[in-house]
Formats: sequence, structure tokens, C-alpha cells
Amino acid sequence: MQDIKNTIKQSAIYGLSRVALRGASLILIPIYTAKFASDSIANINLLESFWQYLFTICLFGAETAITSFCAYENNISVKKKLIFNFFSILIVNSLILLFIGNLFSEQISLYILKEHGLSRVIFYCFLISVFESLLVIPLTIARLNNKPFLYSIMAISSLIINMFLQIYFILYLKLNFEYVFLAKFIAPAFIFIICIPYISKNIQVNIDLDSLKKIILFSYPLMIAMLLSLLLNSIDRFILADFVTKEQVAIYTIGYSIGSITNAFILAPYTLAINVIFWKKINDANFRRFMTKSSTYLFFTMIFSALIISLYIPYVIKIFVRNEHLWPSVNIIPIILFANCFVALFLFPTLDFYYKKKTNSILLIIILSLVFNLVFNIIFIRFFGIYASAAVTVLSYLFMMLIGWYFARKFSFTEFETGKIVMLSVLYIAITAFSSYLNIQNIYMDVFIKFVLIFLFLFLLYLFRFFEPLEIERIKGFLNKYLRPIK
Repeated sequence: MQDIKNTIKQSAIYGLSRVALRGASLILIPIYTAKFASDSIANINLLESFWQYLFTICLFGAETAITSFCAYENNISVKKKLIFNFFSILIVNSLILLFIGNLFSEQISLYILKEHGLSRVIFYCFLISVFESLLVIPLTIARLNNKPFLYSIMAISSLIINMFLQIYFILYLKLNFEYVFLAKFIAPAFIFIICIPYISKNIQVNIDLDSLKKIILFSYPLMIAMLLSLLLNSIDRFILADFVTKEQVAIYTIGYSIGSITNAFILAPYTLAINVIFWKKINDANFRRFMTKSSTYLFFTMIFSALIISLYIPYVIKIFVRNEHLWPSVNIIPIILFANCFVALFLFPTLDFYYKKKTNSILLIIILSLVFNLVFNIIFIRFFGIYASAAVTVLSYLFMMLIGWYFARKFSFTEFETGKIVMLSVLYIAITAFSSYLNIQNIYMDVFIKFVLIFLFLFLLYLFRFFEPLEIERIKGFLNKYLRPIK
């Protein structure tokens, strides 16, 4: 339990920037939906996915690879040389991307947005990907040096600049959606320039061809896997653009964005923490139990948070989404929330593959999942539109998690508690489905009944022995300490 507490603490510190990022996104949603038409909102979301593709290519798996290569390295000089080699790769990648962006922005605009005259915003996307990638170097150095607060300061500073500029461009200068991406480029570029002295102190110039070869062999399949994973996460909206209106695409992307809130507030911080803790604890006697219980409680946290959001989102969405034509996204959100719970479980076989240096296995799993996603989306979107995409997302991530577990089962450090995972899933589906059929006009009564449903969820978990006796005692101890004595 102490190990899990430490993991939660590290997740909270490293996750501060991710939480702030999601909080900023929630603040910007009402601004976007109030100031831009549905077509512009659809363009923003399509371009958001596009620059993340570019970012993944440019980054070349560096964040994970640096941690994997350097976490065990005690020789400071060797560590600095390794970081320099990673930095060199990112510089080369950045120059290549900028060259491509300068040449083909107009063609890319027509292909992605189905519109002429938006080449400038396309080039902004290339600039965003370059400087977000370069900023990963000082951020990862801070993580390796166990400086989570420095990490958070760098990340949050970039976020604040980004947000300030977006608000200034949109609300005060009343400029179009292209300036959203100008702000997204300026912020990381400014912070990266400030961080250059910090980078210089933590690198040692040394072109090591042997190290570069090892890095490329490790990082290339990892980058392809991450790119395909991103495609798995967003390809459906590009398919939708060929079958439904841009307003429907906007509804889906707004629902997907809000439905991914648990990724930013829970999964991303946890991933940042566990990627370091995994390597530090791997030789501990209780490591396997730690990983098993971590997987169960991560899934529980994702499901429980998803349940609360799903029950109360019909009220919240009218605050954050100012365009009433986009309110049907409330029907997409619970499905996406559930899908992301399986993404959380896939993290654990992924760590096993990193340990075994089998990044090719991750690549194969993502390819199979992407093919699964593409085939079922192409078949069903024409009949069921955005709801088909949401359902296929759940099935794709479930498929990905199961294949990951199967491939890693012989050497995995994590033994999934299958009965508890199924129990949580069934209760979530049952309660959210029941709630969707409720049509209570009295707001106070509706809020109260949904609170009862949340309590029922926890009571049924207790009744069916989800919690172990030691865990129940820990919970009682927490309540005794912070709330009131429990007899």
C-alpha cells in the first residue's frame, strides 16, 4: 500500500501539468464554441490530430526511449552523452519536417480540411510539432534528475503562454481559428529557448554511432507504434469527414475530447510516474503484487471517474459547450470514457515489452488494432454514423488490451484481476444505461438519484468482495483520520 501511495504522489506531481492542460482545454471549449462556427470547430479538431501525428514522428519515441536508456545509467557522463544523441536526432527530424511543411502545406490543407487557402495554419502545425518535440528534452531531463516541480514549471509555463495568446487572439483581436495554432507554436518555442542553458548543462557533445544505432533500433518501432496508436485514437474522425457533415464531425470530436478527460487527469499523470517507478522497483520482492494491484486500482479509478462524469455531464455540457447544436455530444462521452479504461490496462503489457526491449511487439499489436478499427469503421459508419465510431473505439481498445495481455503473458509482471475488471465493466454499463433511460424533470431529484446510483455502485463492489480485507481497513483508516470515526 505504501508503494501505491508513493505512486499516487508522484502521479500527482508529474500530472499537474497534464491536469492544467486539460483544465485549459475545458476553459477554451466554451470560447471556441461561442466564437467559431461548427465548420471551424471541426477544422480545429482535425488539425489538432494532424499536428500530433507530426509531433509523434518528430519526437521519435524520445520520451520513453530516454527513460529506458538512462534510468539505469549511474555514470553521469554516459547519461549526458546519451541525451546529446537523442537531442541530435530530434534536431535532424525537426529540420526535415520544416522542409516538408514549407513545400507541401497547400496540398496537405486540401487533403485534410477539404479546403483551399489554409496552408499557413498547416505550417503552424509543423512548427508546433517541432518545438513540442524539442521541449521534451528539458522535460525528460527534469524527470531523470527527479525534479518533478521543475518539470511542472516548464510545462505549465508553456501552457499559460499558449492560453493567454489564444484568449488574446480570439476574444480581443477577434481573429479566426488559425491563430489558435499560432499560439500553440509560440508557447513551446519560447520555453524551449529559455531552457537551452539547462539543456547545455545536462548534455555532453559526443556523436556515438553505436549508441545512435541502438537508439534508432529501439525508437523506430516505438515511434511507428505511437503513430499508429494515435491513428487508432483519431482516424475515425477523418473517415467520418467523408460520410457525415462537418457539424456531425464537430459533435463527435467535442464528445471525444470531453470523454478523454480521464486520460489527462488520471492516466497521463500515472503513466509519467509509473514509467520511472517501474524501473526503480523492478527488483523488489513485492513488485509483481504491486503491479497487479496498480492495474486493478487504475482501472477502478478510471471507471469510477467515468461513471461520475457520465451521470452529471448532461448538466455540465451546457456550461462548457456554448453552441446548442453540439450538445448531442453528451451521448458520445460515456462511450469514449469507457473505451479509455482499456487503454489504461494496455499500459501494463506495454511496460513488460519495454523491459524485454520488444517494442516490435507493441508495433504489431497497434497494427492489428488499427486494422480492426479501420475495417469496422468503414463498414458501420455509413449506417450508424458517429455512434458507430464510438462503439468501434471501445471494441478496438478492448481488442488491443487483450492482444497485449496475450503476447506478454509468459513474462508479464502484471496478473490482471479479471473478475474485478469484468465486475467494474458490467456495473458501469448497467448504471450508465439505466441512467440514460431516466427522464426526471425535477433537477434536484435527478441529481439525488444519480448520487444514489454512485453509492449503489460502491455498495455492490463491497457486497461482491471487490475490496480485500486489508484494503477495507485502509479505507476505514483514511475515513477515520480525515472524516469521522467509523465503528
